[in-house]
Amino acid sequence: MSVAAFCLCVVVSEKALKAILDGTGQGAYRDDHPWIIAAERFHESQKVDRKVPIVFATGEPLAFSHWSIVESIDVQELHAGAFESRCTFDVLTPVNPIWTSLDSLSLAPSVEQLRRESVEPIRIHRQPLDHLSIRPYAICETPPFIVSEVIE
Repeated sequence: MSVAAFCLCVVVSEKALKAILDGTGQGAYRDDHPWIIAAERFHESQKVDRKVPIVFATGEPLAFSHWSIVESIDVQELHAGAFESRCTFDVLTPVNPIWTSLDSLSLAPSVEQLRRESVEPIRIHRQPLDHLSIRPYAICETPPFIVSEVIE
């Protein structure tokens, strides 16, 4: 199984992260925002046997601390306009210190950008992740440090 070209990035409290690390290292992330696109992309990746990483940011200023592989994403509509999204993940792995800055990851390019790159001999400018675009979650390009660890 290979890794997907995209990953999910979320902000988690230091208290929640500590609770996960003090337990089994595996866990779940819950959000009241509907992760509809994340769930769609996750299920599409599963169909082609690709693992989807999730990267957690915490602290002040925000910095990446750990990452894992998503096991499931479920979006439930509790009642009109109220949702709960639940993302379960495997054991957390610490992020190498050279990758902890939010701008070390880029937001995932659009389908049109990727098509243009494949058809025309150009590379589209990538937009680095920042503290405004990570909430409630961001879809980013999977960084090389995850690709190399998942393939091993």
